[in-house]
Amino acid sequence: MKRLVGLLIAIGVLVGWLGSFGVAQPAWAVALNGSLNPSPTLMVERPAGNAVDAKLGTEYGAKLDLNNANVQSFRKYPGLYPTLARKILLNAPFDSVEDVLDIPGLTEQQVSLLRANLDNFAATAPDPALVEGADRFNNGVYK
Repeated sequence: MKRLVGLLIAIGVLVGWLGSFGVAQPAWAVALNGSLNPSPTLMVERPAGNAVDAKLGTEYGAKLDLNNANVQSFRKYPGLYPTLARKILLNAPFDSVEDVLDIPGLTEQQVSLLRANLDNFAATAPDPALVEGADRFNNGVYK
């Protein structure tokens, strides 16, 4: 019985190995009406880039976006990381940059720190590619 199983495995491996030397098949595009007439266009050209790249070209790329940034982005502004950054992320989204000053429970020192950085902030519409999941709090990028 062991020999039979071993022989079947060997035959299966050999057939699989020989099958990898298959002949390439021509590609045919089928028209919407079901005919097999080859279509002159086999691929559709897409514009380069994606939603995140497009957002980087806006104010989001130049300033710290309060509605789309992750917690690590706040590190470049002294005093904002990690405590104040977490409060901002938990209270987002904001309609305007000034709305960040209305976060409940802020101390006077935190408000003055935020006020000093208002020119560094932007508040664009939240983008699902940037804010879904827990990536805003821990995106796994450590510098």
